[in-house]
Amino acid sequence: MNVTLSVLADCANITEDGKLNIMGVFGEINPPELPFALPMMYLVLGFSASPSEIGSEKDIIIILMDGEGRRKLVIESKAVVPPPKRSGSPTYIQTILGLAGCKFEHEGVYDFAIQVNGEEKTRIPLRINTPRREDLDDTAEREHNDDKEDT
Repeated sequence: MNVTLSVLADCANITEDGKLNIMGVFGEINPPELPFALPMMYLVLGFSASPSEIGSEKDIIIILMDGEGRRKLVIESKAVVPPPKRSGSPTYIQTILGLAGCKFEHEGVYDFAIQVNGEEKTRIPLRINTPRREDLDDTAEREHNDDKEDT
């Protein structure tokens, strides 16, 4: 089984008739501060499998790693390769994984490694940029104003 599509997006869905909709594909984030928890993102994956793989079970592992190779998130799943929609064609599988609240501790490049049966098939890099000084100043001012309102 091979990975044919791998992106991070703001929104994704699959229609009733099997169309894959992806909006807001991205490869970097400009957080207002660090650490930063991204409220929501979607990991969109497409797989293809040959006819000889029909009915076989595949171990799918998604690993989010920081630039030092430390594992921040591990998602494990099993999938059975279904028959293709058309006889003689490869099987295509689309999957969308919603990830809420992923926390990024520091700037740098993080990677989503996609493994099938223990073999890394692809990586999706995600760059977390340094918060801009004006963003930090705005955050500090908002917190200061919130403190004033509480008194």
